[in-house]
Amino acid sequence: MIRIVVAVFLLLTAACSADPEPPRPTQAANPLPSGPGRFAGILDPCSLLSVEQVEQLVTLAEQEYDDGGCTWSTPSLDLEGQAIYQLEVGVHLAADLAAAHAFFTKPPDSAFPRMVVKALPETPTSAKVGDESFILPAELSQTTVLAFRLSNAVININYGWHAKPDPRHLDQAQKAAQRIAEALDRPAPAVNRSDGRFAAPPYACSLLPEGVPLSATQCGGLKVRHARAWQGKSGVTVAKEIFAHYRRQADEPIKPVKGLGDEAFSEKYGSRVTVWVRVSNLVLQIPFNQEDGKVTPQMREQVAEVLNRLPAH
Repeated sequence: MIRIVVAVFLLLTAACSADPEPPRPTQAANPLPSGPGRFAGILDPCSLLSVEQVEQLVTLAEQEYDDGGCTWSTPSLDLEGQAIYQLEVGVHLAADLAAAHAFFTKPPDSAFPRMVVKALPETPTSAKVGDESFILPAELSQTTVLAFRLSNAVININYGWHAKPDPRHLDQAQKAAQRIAEALDRPAPAVNRSDGRFAAPPYACSLLPEGVPLSATQCGGLKVRHARAWQGKSGVTVAKEIFAHYRRQADEPIKPVKGLGDEAFSEKYGSRVTVWVRVSNLVLQIPFNQEDGKVTPQMREQVAEVLNRLPAH
């Protein structure tokens, strides 16, 4: 799984209940939201908080993708008095405002992260973020639960710890929500023609077609490297240099692969074949489990489908 070591680990215990969870209460005085939403496509949940912001919430955090969300947790180092934290952020994009409100009011059991409380109070406390929100302070579960809706996006947050309870934990959960809301409100980066075709790297998981075999990491092991203009060089030139670097570092034998992106090659390592592709200022690394080291027609089709899923810019 993709892991980035930056800050701390935490123990979460999900509370289970045989009774169905009641719907999240809403304010009856407000009319139900309707109309189209602001967000389309797929949001990368791990990109909604910067490394610096995560470090303030989860020390020594290890990051990993989960189904529909992102988790940052403190590794257990068996240190005396070590505080262990975990932050889970789930993102759901609904088709419109009404669907988002319905999801916020009563999320399905498959929603990430799962609720770690047995039932919600009749009058939950607003988290004062987004269009509607609530926050539940940690009690026996040592986890603060926060959810908010911003247009057609619903964000679920679990912030928990294995440490002495502290009033600051509630503030930390709210701080995470506010920063995520700010990230969602941030305008999309403008295309800088000196960078190349892509203004920002796409979310790797959104590129995966069905059938790409899973490897040791999430998102099928697919990795995307984004190059920008640097020291007078265009983003495309920088991407070419990155691509050439990995080609020089690749295990022999490497084989050029024609007809994929602007340039491509494959390398074999053990029972894995990795196809490297450059498209403008992006370099993609796509691994396959393939014993004989050959790039099969099926693999070419799967790589081509990944490339077809790249955004227009």
